[in-house]
Amino acid sequence: MKLSVVNELASLLSGIKINRIPDKNVKATLVYDYIFLRKFAKEADERRKDLIEKFQADWMDELMEVNNLRNNGNPIVGHDGYLEAESDANKAIQSIFESEVDVNLRPVKLDDFLSSFGEEDLTFEQIAFMQENGILE
Repeated sequence: MKLSVVNELASLLSGIKINRIPDKNVKATLVYDYIFLRKFAKEADERRKDLIEKFQADWMDELMEVNNLRNNGNPIVGHDGYLEAESDANKAIQSIFESEVDVNLRPVKLDDFLSSFGEEDLTFEQIAFMQENGILE
């Protein structure tokens, strides 16, 4: 599974109010899946932050100037090295979230999920996304 999907699933599960789910098995399974996915998402986010911090440290002198040019809608002239390094950093960040990881989820049956979910506000799209990616079966 791509880390971008893992990240989105972890984010989606983090918004579920676990105390509103009366079924203990559904609750335990969702907690297990969340903790498992969060580990991968957190590691990817830490790698992303490290790349950003490294880029900012390496390019601090030009960073403020380029940001000021952008904020004022001015052309960015004379900063070719910076722009190339920025593009490379963005590609490196994107490659982190495009990488694949092996996930071992414990899916919850859709009927059990829906019958025990209570008052939570989830959309059809969110439920379909969880089903398509192994949280629900």
